[in-house]
Amino acid sequence: MSSSKWLQRVIEFIEGRFGSRSDAQAEGDGLTRWRERILLSILAASTALCILALVPALYLALREGLWVLAVFDVLAAMLCASLLFLRDLAFRRRAGLTLLLPFLVGITVISQAGFLSGGPAWLFAFSVLAGVLLGIGAALIAIGMNTAAILILAWLSLRGLLAAPPEEIGAVLAFSAGANFIFLNLVAAISVAVLVNGLQSMNLKTLAATQALKDERADLLRTREKLREEIAVRRASEQALRESEQKYRLLAENVRDVIWMTDLELHFTFVSPSIQVLQGFTPEEHRQLKIEQLMTPESLARARRELARQLELGRQSGTFERSVTLEVDLFHKDGRIVPAEVSASFLLEEGGAPVGILGVTRDITERRRAEEEKRELMERLARSKKMEALGTMAGGVAHDLNNVLSGIISYPDLLLMDLPSDSPLRRPLEVIRESGKKAAAIVQDLLTLARRGVPTFEIVNLNLLVEEYLVSPEYLRLKAFHPQVAVETRLDPDLLNILGSPIHLSKTLMNLVSNAAEAMPEGGKVVIATENVHFDAPPAGRGLREGDYAVLRVTDTGIGIPSEDLQRIFEPFFTKKKMGRSGTGLGMAVVWGTVEDHRGAIDVQSTEGRGTVITVFLPATRESCPLRSSAASLDGLRGRGEKVLVVDDMKEQREIAVSIIGQLGYDVRAVESGEQAVEFLRHEKVDLLVLDMIMDPGIDGLETLHRVKQLHPHQKAIITSGYAETERVRIAQQLGAGCYLRKPYTVQSLAAAIQAELTRS
Repeated sequence: MSSSKWLQRVIEFIEGRFGSRSDAQAEGDGLTRWRERILLSILAASTALCILALVPALYLALREGLWVLAVFDVLAAMLCASLLFLRDLAFRRRAGLTLLLPFLVGITVISQAGFLSGGPAWLFAFSVLAGVLLGIGAALIAIGMNTAAILILAWLSLRGLLAAPPEEIGAVLAFSAGANFIFLNLVAAISVAVLVNGLQSMNLKTLAATQALKDERADLLRTREKLREEIAVRRASEQALRESEQKYRLLAENVRDVIWMTDLELHFTFVSPSIQVLQGFTPEEHRQLKIEQLMTPESLARARRELARQLELGRQSGTFERSVTLEVDLFHKDGRIVPAEVSASFLLEEGGAPVGILGVTRDITERRRAEEEKRELMERLARSKKMEALGTMAGGVAHDLNNVLSGIISYPDLLLMDLPSDSPLRRPLEVIRESGKKAAAIVQDLLTLARRGVPTFEIVNLNLLVEEYLVSPEYLRLKAFHPQVAVETRLDPDLLNILGSPIHLSKTLMNLVSNAAEAMPEGGKVVIATENVHFDAPPAGRGLREGDYAVLRVTDTGIGIPSEDLQRIFEPFFTKKKMGRSGTGLGMAVVWGTVEDHRGAIDVQSTEGRGTVITVFLPATRESCPLRSSAASLDGLRGRGEKVLVVDDMKEQREIAVSIIGQLGYDVRAVESGEQAVEFLRHEKVDLLVLDMIMDPGIDGLETLHRVKQLHPHQKAIITSGYAETERVRIAQQLGAGCYLRKPYTVQSLAAAIQAELTRS
């Protein structure tokens, strides 16, 4: 660091630490600030030097017997340090007290050591510093004080009251030296004071000139503001607008919107260069074209009607000062249609009659696209709300139907267990049971529609589901009904797995393929394809997130879906199929509900006469599929007298459960409420509870299990319900319940659930 920068930092530190907080700092001229800097530097340096020199000075003074000088040195050092720290003292008082120090030091030194000591130098510094710090008046006073002090000290010395001058110095020589000292002191002090006052005067003039410039600038700003107001008023008038076309040309050439003018026959007289961005034409090409070549017929007809209406309104009201905004479709040079917003108003002559039209055209392609996306999102939201409302209703119906179907499915199982294999009643009972299962499948569709139909998630591979479907009885029936439809698969061998419900995903695949086949009454081809997709930036409007997806795509070459039906295909009970051909109208609604439950998305692209492509996006997982175990035989699922308590509020359901569990070899009891179950278990123990989740009135399955766990902490239980798996079912499983069994259940499924829970550690 250079010495000048170092010195500057030291001065800034001293000023910040010891600078005056009085009104001196607030004075308008900068010279006072510099005077205070000089004063602070003198005080700081003097204080530092006093600290260093005080001890040796005291030693010398005491050795020579100069007691007065020693005491004065101590007092001077204390006064100097005090003045450095008195920040609240006004500058002139602080400076005056500081100037007394060299004056008093000079007098003391002369009185103690004589005129040939350093005393005269202190007096000389006193007058010069007075001129620097306080001006020419203070310098003259200081010189007068020096003169008086020297004369008094000389008289006292001649009288023998002070230290006498050496004998070799005569009176004339002493008088000459004193006169020279006073003269040089006068010259130096006055010169410094005049210079400082001149600088102060110059600084004040500079400040005055600066203030005058500021005042002049403020006047100019006010004048400019008035000019701006006048220009704004001029621009507001339509007469000035016609006369200043050239003035606004630069603006027209640099904005993205197109500025144009026409006559009342809609012939363009001016168009800004930005027309080339909007429609692809240069301004020269645009002016040579007729308006019929620039605007679609529908938009042109609407524009002419609006022009006629505005002219008529102007004639009726007596004023044509009006503007209008229209959305129109324009032709681009490359043939495409550009949506635009036009804002226009009449150009008026002096009498107020219209002579032309001034307008601005803006490209609203992005706005139209945003509005379309918003419309699609609102339709999705409305469809979701509609599906939720219908689903809530369907869920309630499904609960009641499942309880009714329990007898239709379970009792044939019990009867078939006792019938011989050659009994003529076996086939009717099997038909009844299969019909009940089909009805239960429809109920399951209702639960899926209610968004409550995905009971469990497991690792699933879509390729495996496709392969299983292609050998299923459902697919064979479809092939028999549509022999002219060919099914082709294009499966990605490296397809990622997904986390989902195999039953619902299989039903989704079945519905998509069935709809594709029925869309080709004259035959055609259905392609089932899978692939992996990764989205860094998912497409807008589909509700997808960033990440990996497994994609299932079903493509057909059928008749396609009419555009008016495309937005309704996911509505429950919406179908264009013939009665008796396919069924309920729940197929695509079930597909939609399943995809939503799996946090996926579905996309439908269809062209009438050319076919339909339905693409399902499902979030992928890197986990691998577990091996599937084969179902155990019923003989291996029988009990050995274990005690089972059935808790169900429906009499028919209790009777069915008791019959099945008794046939399986268990000691079974039944109660009709959770309260009765708790009371029963106060006095007896059972190996297993078969617990209905929804019981009314009284406590439900979750509360029953909670109270039972207080009596028997290790009590085993399985949960049954005719509704669907809910959050309360999952809480019950967290309390220790085993599997969840959906009604209506078969003998096989109930036996397997009981066996699994009894053997669970």
